[in-house]
Amino acid sequence: MKNSTKIVEVDLSLINQKEINRKLKELAKEYDKIIIKNPNAMHYLGAGVVDNVEIEIDGSVGYFAGTMIDNVKIQISGNSGWFLGDNMTNGEIIVEGSTGDGAGQGIYGGTIVVRNSAGARTGEIMKKGTVIIGGNSGFMSGIFMMGGKMIVLGDLGDDAGESIINGIIYVLGDVKSLGKNAKLVNIDNEDSQYLKQILNHYNFNLDSIDYDKFRKIIPKNKRPFYGS
Repeated sequence: MKNSTKIVEVDLSLINQKEINRKLKELAKEYDKIIIKNPNAMHYLGAGVVDNVEIEIDGSVGYFAGTMIDNVKIQISGNSGWFLGDNMTNGEIIVEGSTGDGAGQGIYGGTIVVRNSAGARTGEIMKKGTVIIGGNSGFMSGIFMMGGKMIVLGDLGDDAGESIINGIIYVLGDVKSLGKNAKLVNIDNEDSQYLKQILNHYNFNLDSIDYDKFRKIIPKNKRPFYGS
């Protein structure tokens, strides 16, 4: 049985890159917390880890960090590249900096939190789960979104919610333009309570008046048709 007090530190500069994720999967079975030093913006870091473990990354990561994880908590002190948390099924990823394009692509569950801004196509084809962006999010955020919730505390770029099928995109800032099948409406009291609960939980300290400024993007139609 795993001892809940066991913590291990791993210096990635001392391990062959091809062996790193295999090593992490082995350590996740024995330890409750893995502290990673010198990640050097490595791609695919933590890919496929499915044990109940915390991974604390001291630095920045590259593409597909935390892809296909389940029941894992990842804390990244720096920035992340494209496709953060791609297809994760459960767990939590928190990035203290910014992230690239496609954060939360295809996620089935769990929560992704980015303290600063995100690139384009955030939450693309996400099914469930939650993506929180503390700054701005780029063009086509929420494209082909099938479910779940996205919260953007800054502005949204062009074509927000492009071809959205289901789910909600909450936005505090401006929306440059809406995509096909997307409409922007006011939030209700239930939305406001949800936003206060989850944003307070992740230490986003908004004033009460800020919650009155949120709006949400939802689908115009559940079964859109784009033919002529």
